[in-house]
Amino acid sequence: MSKQFGRTQVRVGIAALVVVVGLIAAFALNRGSDRTDWRSGCGSAPTTAADEHPAAIADARKALLAKGNDPRLELVVVDLGSCAVQVSWRADQPQPTASVVKLLIALDLMDRAGVPSGSEATAVRAMLSASDDGVASRLWTHDGGPAIVRRQAGKLGLTHTSPPREAGQWGSTTMSPTDVVTVYRHITAGLTEDRREFLTEAMESTPENAADGFDQHFGIPRAFPGADWAVKQGWGSSDDRRVLNTTGLVRAGSRTFAVAVMATWNLNMDWTTAGTALTTATAALKSGLTAPADHGFLR
Repeated sequence: MSKQFGRTQVRVGIAALVVVVGLIAAFALNRGSDRTDWRSGCGSAPTTAADEHPAAIADARKALLAKGNDPRLELVVVDLGSCAVQVSWRADQPQPTASVVKLLIALDLMDRAGVPSGSEATAVRAMLSASDDGVASRLWTHDGGPAIVRRQAGKLGLTHTSPPREAGQWGSTTMSPTDVVTVYRHITAGLTEDRREFLTEAMESTPENAADGFDQHFGIPRAFPGADWAVKQGWGSSDDRRVLNTTGLVRAGSRTFAVAVMATWNLNMDWTTAGTALTTATAALKSGLTAPADHGFLR
């Protein structure tokens, strides 16, 4: 009786395993088919749109100014379909990147070794989606630290990007919003399909809580509800300033944008207030992204 019961358990267990594996495969297939194709044709420098949307910029600045603590804001939004700058404010002003520099770390790794595989692929995905600092520090040290930034700046033509003054402080790398968007234009228009998908699939999978527990759905994820996005967020302290950056790709309706909204405050600013202010500032940009033909596509 016990032997027969054991065989029955094995058969049931195998059947259950087959069902589970089938469900996982189906889920993976459906999830893959639902992913956004972030490919664009915006490989050259974007033109400037006729309307600079001053009201959107004023509302974004007001969101930060209302909270005090000496806010500084730089931003740019580029329509990757028309390859035109839609909204821009102090976009060539360098800011500390915090974890946004992980994009350069990942790109540099792929330039030398191709698309990661196996455990390295898992690690790099965690660096991009969960913003795992341990992976970033390991790759930064192994691959030359500041040389990573110099190589990518030279290759991509990043004119307002500099490595940190202290070689080990990768989060103190500085980039302008324009340079950050140049990186996204390179990802969407300059990379092979396998490299582009590796990066964007990781950034589409950004969880609410990062590896260190920080709520990283500030800015773009909460400012554009219902839109598809692939983001790389940044937070930390540099040069005695609080740093909070929301950057990424946004697809809403028929249009795709590259967005970089970068802000700093003095060290008295608390993270929750900063995150709320930056989300409000990012949401204020919607009025500058709505074309007549797409009225209401961003709500």
